[in-house]
Amino acid sequence: MSVPLLIGRKGTNNMEHDIVFDIETEKSFDEVGGRDHLTDLGVTVVGVYSYSDNSYYAYEANEFQKLTEVLKGARRLIGFNIRDFDIPVLAPHVGVNLFSLQMLDLMDDVARGAGFRISLDSLAKATLGAEKSGHGLDAITWWRAGEKEKVKSYCLQDVRLTKDLYEYGSQRGEVYFISKYGGGKVTVPVRWREISQHDVPHLVKRAYDERKTIVVKLLMSSASKENPETRVDVTHIDRKSFEGYSHERKATRTFPFDAVASITLTDHTYLLEQDVQQTLI
Repeated sequence: MSVPLLIGRKGTNNMEHDIVFDIETEKSFDEVGGRDHLTDLGVTVVGVYSYSDNSYYAYEANEFQKLTEVLKGARRLIGFNIRDFDIPVLAPHVGVNLFSLQMLDLMDDVARGAGFRISLDSLAKATLGAEKSGHGLDAITWWRAGEKEKVKSYCLQDVRLTKDLYEYGSQRGEVYFISKYGGGKVTVPVRWREISQHDVPHLVKRAYDERKTIVVKLLMSSASKENPETRVDVTHIDRKSFEGYSHERKATRTFPFDAVASITLTDHTYLLEQDVQQTLI
């Protein structure tokens, strides 16, 4: 049975349909032959925080159909190391293509900003003054011992830590960890207030398909060469960049995906030459 933890405040604005999630596995890496066998790990519990009703839920395997509907209705999935772990592990167990959904993996910016990967526990301790109550292997042991509520509580605590870390980083643009080399608290810059870099190609393609003008905000390092914010009609998309007509420059410009800080779709539409030609046929 899913377990809601009601907090009592509605989500707001474009975050309203975002969800933060975490999973607990049925088996360990040692039991399935290592990290190359993610889909064999199985899933016991999926913990979810929904911004739409400001509530926490824990789903067992017999409730994954209900979880599927929650995932389908999400604007974006938020989590920690979900791209390399939670998403591929959970994917075979739900009726939605998780890889097609927009996601924000907090690990992406942490690894980029620090130069290496850092655990959720380390970041939570230094940033929030909070820590995990156990380990994933503990959750496997608890589940096999029939302590299901303990596993749900542990999973939801990880969801809460992830949510709190995300909100802290979004508001301040940085999170922290303690250097093991004696350097004290180290700052890691993050860009969670903006869209994930992995969402940029998705949004550009949507704008192109719908022929909608976008407002492109560039990262500071790129803004010295271009306007920091410009309205663009997308005309062509490559693997690492896209081209479009800049309303401010009144010329076609090339925008590398990794130079984009945010993209906003507008209601203004445009036509390309091939659209006009099709109407004349």
